[in-house]
Amino acid sequence: RDLHSFPTRRSSDLVVVVQGIKTATCSAYELYQINNEPLPKAGDYSIILDSNNEAVCIVKTKKVYVTEYNQVSTDHAFKEGEGDRSLEYWRMVHENFLINELASVHRSFDEHTKVVCEEFEVVYKPD
Repeated sequence: RDLHSFPTRRSSDLVVVVQGIKTATCSAYELYQINNEPLPKAGDYSIILDSNNEAVCIVKTKKVYVTEYNQVSTDHAFKEGEGDRSLEYWRMVHENFLINELASVHRSFDEHTKVVCEEFEVVYKPD
């Protein structure tokens, strides 16, 4: 994968990535299957783009694993760097995100929906 963008490309997401607060993300596993895309893998580099398709940094994937939504750990939720960084907050935000992501391909969400969890680190950011 060469390009990686956050679902909404919110500037707040980009800031926490560049600052090293957000070091993880997730997406619906089913979308990789439907789009016949390979899962990200450790060692991949991705260019993070803003809403103007301008590069804001480059990240290197450190870890990728597939788990059920209801098995996502407090550690992963913390690494996503959102809200108060709790698992409860993560679930609140990501349930809506996954419902919408899956609805776009006429699929449904439940507690057992598989998600791809990815951990990364910023390896380059322009001055």
